[in-house]
Amino acid sequence: MRRTLILLTIAVVGAGLSACSSPPVHAPRSVRGALGSSVLTLRCSDSVGQQGGDHETVVGGVEGLVLPGSVDPGNLYPIRGRDGRRYFVYKAFLAVSSASAPFATVSIVRPATARLVYGASGEIGEMFGSASGRALVAASRSTVRLPVCGSRFTGFVGGIIVTRPACVTFEVSSPRRKTETASARIGPSVCPGN
Repeated sequence: MRRTLILLTIAVVGAGLSACSSPPVHAPRSVRGALGSSVLTLRCSDSVGQQGGDHETVVGGVEGLVLPGSVDPGNLYPIRGRDGRRYFVYKAFLAVSSASAPFATVSIVRPATARLVYGASGEIGEMFGSASGRALVAASRSTVRLPVCGSRFTGFVGGIIVTRPACVTFEVSSPRRKTETASARIGPSVCPGN
C-alpha cells in the first residue's frame, strides 16, 4: 500500500513538472508589437505565397472579406480568452492584390469588440491547435497590414474573432487605392441593408 502511494505521488509530481516545463504558446513573431498596439504588421515571409485571383469580390485590393458561408454557426469555432470570456473565430483567408503595392491595411470599423488574427500559417495553425485558443485572442488586433509580395495576389491565413455573431464592417486602405468598406455577417446576424 505504501509503495503504491509513493508511486502515485511520483507520477502526480512528474506530470505536474512535465506540464509546467512545456513551452508556453506565444503570439507569433509576426504579430508581436508594442503593448496596446492595434496594428498587426505582417511580412512576406508570413504569406502562403502567390495566388491566382479566385474570382471572389475584391474590396480595396483585398480578396476574402465577402464571406460566403460565414452565417453558418457551424463555421464559428468557440474559444476562451485569458479573461474567461467566450469568443468565436471565423477562419478567413485574405489575399492582397499587387495593384495595392506596397501594402493594404484592413481595419475593423465595427463592432469594437471584433478582432483580426493573421500570421504565418504554422504559427496560426499552432494557435488554432492550442487547447483553449487564448493565444489567438492575445495575438488579435483591430487592424492588419498585408504586404504585397509579388505580381499576383499574396495570401495570408487567419481569421476574424467576435464575442457573439455580428455584422462586422471592414475598411480597406492602401497608399495607391481609394479606401473601401465591406460588411460581412459572422454567424447568424443581420447587416443593415441586407
